[in-house]
Amino acid sequence: EKIHRKWLVYSVSSDSVFCFCCKLFERGTRYALSSSGFRLWINLHSHLKEHEKGKSHRANMQSWRELDERLKSGKTIDSASQELQALEVQHWRAVLSRIIAIVCHLAERNQALRGHSEKLFEPHNGNFLGQIELMAQFDPIMSKHLRRIDKKEIKDHYLSNTIQNELIALVGQKTCDAIVQKVKEAKYFSVIMDCTPDISHTEQLSLVLRLVNCESAVGAFISEHFVGFISVDDTTGKGLCNTLLEQLNHLKLNIADCRGQSYDNGSKMMGHKQGVQKRVLELNNKAMCVPCSSHTLNLVVADAAKSSVLSVSFFGNLQRLYNLFSSSVQRWSILQNHVKLTVKSLSTTRWECRIDSVKALRYQMPEVVEALTALSEQATEKKDGETLSSSQSLCKELTTWRFILCVVIWYNVLYQVNHVSKLLQSPSVSIETVKRETDDVKQFLQEYRDGGLASTQIDAREIAEKMQIDMTFSVERQRRTTRQFLYEGTEETQFTPEHRFKQDFFLPLVDIALNSVSERFTQVDQNFSLFGFLYSADNMKKAVQEDTLEESRRNLEQTLGDIDSQDLVLEVRAAVIAFPGHISSPAEMLDYIYKENLLELYGNLSIALRLLLTLPVTVASGERSFSSLKRIKTYLRSTMSQERLNGLAMISIEQRVRRSLNMEDIIKAFTEVKARMVRF
Repeated sequence: EKIHRKWLVYSVSSDSVFCFCCKLFERGTRYALSSSGFRLWINLHSHLKEHEKGKSHRANMQSWRELDERLKSGKTIDSASQELQALEVQHWRAVLSRIIAIVCHLAERNQALRGHSEKLFEPHNGNFLGQIELMAQFDPIMSKHLRRIDKKEIKDHYLSNTIQNELIALVGQKTCDAIVQKVKEAKYFSVIMDCTPDISHTEQLSLVLRLVNCESAVGAFISEHFVGFISVDDTTGKGLCNTLLEQLNHLKLNIADCRGQSYDNGSKMMGHKQGVQKRVLELNNKAMCVPCSSHTLNLVVADAAKSSVLSVSFFGNLQRLYNLFSSSVQRWSILQNHVKLTVKSLSTTRWECRIDSVKALRYQMPEVVEALTALSEQATEKKDGETLSSSQSLCKELTTWRFILCVVIWYNVLYQVNHVSKLLQSPSVSIETVKRETDDVKQFLQEYRDGGLASTQIDAREIAEKMQIDMTFSVERQRRTTRQFLYEGTEETQFTPEHRFKQDFFLPLVDIALNSVSERFTQVDQNFSLFGFLYSADNMKKAVQEDTLEESRRNLEQTLGDIDSQDLVLEVRAAVIAFPGHISSPAEMLDYIYKENLLELYGNLSIALRLLLTLPVTVASGERSFSSLKRIKTYLRSTMSQERLNGLAMISIEQRVRRSLNMEDIIKAFTEVKARMVRF
């Protein structure tokens, strides 16, 4: 039998064993166990046997037991001192919990902590010390703490900027650890990355992980978690890939468990030879790459905007209109006096800028024309020739039938694309939604091509009647082609202005948008060939009825290999019959399996659904982290260290995870980081 010796302890620093009770109570001993430690391991057994039979050891053991009983019953000589010490520890833990709460409160709202002064009860001493002073007015614990500081009863007050940085880094690290633990429990994850320069001209790489959390009797849900900003010097595909691998290794995550990756459409990320996605696929061929759907839709709109000279000129006029009114406060005031929705500037990166700029004209065309007329009158009074010329030329262009048709056509197309783009930006959206919504966009564009121009003229006629504009196209002089040879015909095809508008503007716009959607979303079709039978309950029934289930499961097993494909076929056939009728999407099916504790019956089906839902759709979460970056690292805080930036960003972005942390664990970790002058 094995008997546990409580009195025997091991010291890592000296690589020796000690007798705890003899070390505590023995004085002037010659035994190694109670002085310098025993480390002759070959003689350890005989030495321990001899030591525990000694009289001094037995006496020390008895003294240890008596001390332990007195400590438990509170009958020691220093019991009063112990009680005071316990009260002091309780006080300091309460103070520290309030300090941590204030730090997290300010970090969640992206507010600066420090001010020009770092002393209490001084003006401009920052938000942190200001919150401390405010809390002291109503909280007795913090009031007592500040009183002791003011009277210099304590030296260490734990309100310095160093302690602030330590707490920010600690809470941020605890939040990141909680996220990593969720990733390990989910097993499979996807990587979402994007880069942007900050205010200090440092390239910041945002890393987001997508996973599917499943819990029996609770259900399944998709989540995307931010895990940090990384300062990047090498922005090539190789450098970014190495940075990703180093960060995953730092987080103790295995790249072999990565099942998806999503980036914007830049060549450094999506390059087929030297891009990050290619290098990751070489390390793990199961990490399927899905381009950002929202970026892709933005490129579709950009392609359509360059489809014709009239489209390019249309958006140029919108930008001219914004530049004209935004160039001075007085002009902007004139615009606001006439419209509710102000005109917006165009941008190559913002996904919603085009529809925002067109919307202001779609519903306020008469008001915008009135604002231009008022601006022209003001320019006439001030004899401002440049403003007068610009406002009159824009007013003349906006009051044409052709421009009104362009506004209505572009708004209809942009509204449909923007609706899909906004829907896909949600973290809970999965890849089957991309397939469904892109098919709807294709169908809309095809139907709009066939009969959209006629319906557009009806909507445009209402605007033209309000503005009392002639609803006819201006007749342009036909160019005559010089005959090079005598046998060439003299007759030339004469097109009506309406037909020429349709041929030169409407059809190129819709056709290029259709072709762009088909070409840029080819990856969606590839994913459908792999996971298509799991996109909905109807697709599963169709695969069973048409005997295509065998081929689908074979493709899935060859590509990923995480499931038993033969068992998957049996589970799909059973699920088609057993699942309720209201359950259709992959997320609903997986949630039903875990809520009803059916994992043993549908083990392979649940894995396949998890792999499907783990695939990312957009990099919108990374873009949202950049918004937080702009609010945290501002012009006045541009010298912020990378560690502090990561801590503040983690607290600000992952608020739900941070609030789920145990405050006692944070205080304990704070005390263990290094030796403290105060006991917590």
